[in-house]
Amino acid sequence: MFVLRGIAVSLTFFVLLYCLLSALVAVGWRSLRLLHAREKSLAGLLFALRVLPLAASVVITFAFVVPSFQLLEPRSIDEGMGAMPLALGVCALLLIACGCFRVITAQTKTFRVVARWLEGAHPLDVDAGTPTVTFRSQREAPPLMLVGVRKPRVLVSESTVALLSHDELHIALKHELAHMQSRDNLKKLVFRFCPFPGMAKLESAWSQTAELAADDAAVSNLEDAVDLAAALVKLSRLLPVEAAPVCTVGFVTGSISARVARLLAWDEAGKAQPIRICQWYVIPPVLVALLCIFVTYGPVLALTHVVTEWLVR
Repeated sequence: MFVLRGIAVSLTFFVLLYCLLSALVAVGWRSLRLLHAREKSLAGLLFALRVLPLAASVVITFAFVVPSFQLLEPRSIDEGMGAMPLALGVCALLLIACGCFRVITAQTKTFRVVARWLEGAHPLDVDAGTPTVTFRSQREAPPLMLVGVRKPRVLVSESTVALLSHDELHIALKHELAHMQSRDNLKKLVFRFCPFPGMAKLESAWSQTAELAADDAAVSNLEDAVDLAAALVKLSRLLPVEAAPVCTVGFVTGSISARVARLLAWDEAGKAQPIRICQWYVIPPVLVALLCIFVTYGPVLALTHVVTEWLVR
């Protein structure tokens, strides 16, 4: 009974904290648009903000709620528990089950669709610096797409190879390689594991920012920018294929007009102006937070126990 009560308390705290943080993120994420940062840094911040509710809820639950219950809760089997904690515990289990189901469904659908696209495909002979690329000859294949999570590959259709020049195809492949290096397919799969209403706009903003970041990573001069813009315009005119599964990143996605206009206005000086948010900047505040937690861990555990006691009454 003691173990079951501890599980119920932990799940109750987890689901309440997850919903609270998710609601705050869904309302406040737009303030990041005020940052004059590089697209890659902004995409990283948007991703971190999207997964923050899940990560923070898990860490706080296991770092504070579980230890406080184990150390401070009397091991009495006579103490009852209200219906609300049990209901919230069930909601937490349903939330976790929903996330797992969404991940499995996305993986299964992606595997099935990509397997069909790969029928009859063969390696495409390209420059040595590009990732493994497969060439798809059938018409229903997407023009250009990064597929897979564990072993990502780039799929190129026959019409794409015929339509693009050598330089345009090369720079388009560099764009997809940037997505692969950023593990964007894995990030999209992580989004499926932490569902919450109202997050669609945040995920869409991350997707658009990730496309701009991949454009920046692929382009190093004005000629590259023009070639990438030309590839976008040409491939956007192809007949659309079936909707792409979750664990894929298509080349012709996001706001095509905005991407083309941005590429045509490309200049090296302007590209260097935005602030680059370095990941090392996070280390000092994290160390300070860990030190504060170490110093005040005992009182915080006692406060956490008081809060959980109030929740289960």
